[in-house]
Amino acid sequence: MTTLTVEIDKERDLPVLQALLSRMGLKFQVEDENDDWGDLPEAAIEGIKAGLEDFKAGRIYTHEEAMAQINEKINSHKAHG
Repeated sequence: MTTLTVEIDKERDLPVLQALLSRMGLKFQVEDENDDWGDLPEAAIEGIKAGLEDFKAGRIYTHEEAMAQINEKINSHKAHG
């Protein structure tokens, strides 16, 4: 037996591909990439994916850098308030 993995970007193409595979008499299984996310809402999944892209692109801060920025903003508001 040989296994073939196919990734589809456009969900609208999935029914056509399923019909083709069925006509050819091939067994297939459809796995949705969102299945790995459990019961998370779509907005949460998209937020996590965006965060991962930020990480890959180097758009990240250490805890210390983030806290320094937060403290700077707090102190700035205290000084002007």
